[in-house]
Amino acid sequence: MADEDYKKLHPILSEVTQTYVDLYSNKPNEKNREQLIKLEALLHEKLEQLKKARDENGGPASG
Repeated sequence: MADEDYKKLHPILSEVTQTYVDLYSNKPNEKNREQLIKLEALLHEKLEQLKKARDENGGPASG
């Protein structure tokens, strides 16, 4: 999948990813790194909750 297609299909996830990349590469100090680790853990937790909810409800509708 092309990068532009991915951005159109997943705009929020794309922006979150870009934010992580920008913070890791442009402000590589310890405080930011610790904050990113916490945010990353929270994001993974929320994504797991979303995946669990989708699985329990039969997942996304397929064609």
